[in-house]
Amino acid sequence: MNASTLTPPDASPRPWSGRLAYYHPTQSGGGAAARMEFHPARPDRDGCFFLEMARQKTLPTRNENGRQSATFDWENKITVKLGLPDVCSLLLVLEGKCEQAGNGRNGLFHDTAEANTVINLRRQAEPAAGFALEISRKPKRADGEVQRTRVVLTEGEAIGVRCIFQHAIHPMVFGTGVGYARIQESGVRGQNEKTSD
Repeated sequence: MNASTLTPPDASPRPWSGRLAYYHPTQSGGGAAARMEFHPARPDRDGCFFLEMARQKTLPTRNENGRQSATFDWENKITVKLGLPDVCSLLLVLEGKCEQAGNGRNGLFHDTAEANTVINLRRQAEPAAGFALEISRKPKRADGEVQRTRVVLTEGEAIGVRCIFQHAIHPMVFGTGVGYARIQESGVRGQNEKTSD
């Protein structure tokens, strides 16, 4: 079987954004959305995820053209960079090894020149079972207002995030380029040498 038998000749590839997104609108307008984008390590930088969260902007509506989905305020989103320690702390919660991210503190703290940010993930049972993901950012300038956005991931959504985080750890540290291929090759060679003995 070759690739030409798998894809019909008239099929065009689906555009891929490289993002995982969860949209949680509410009828009251108090919903939010979260999306994550993965960047594997390169020789000049460590790998990371960018997590963006935005509040709901409009309500879903129905008109003569059908249903119009709710929209989200991506122009005023909160963006955080999650490095390896952050991802591992979030995995501890997603795998049920601790109740809340931050190793006993109230979340993961990021301090930049512009703001202090707290990223929190914790298991919750009420009002709906799942994982509450929240980002709170306080600008350091005197007139800055605190931004806070929260999404409750369902158990199923949390499994997706957990699997993506688990599989991203290796390319997050070692990248996906030539070095990654060499590591895979040496692992296969090592396995073949063990089985041939």
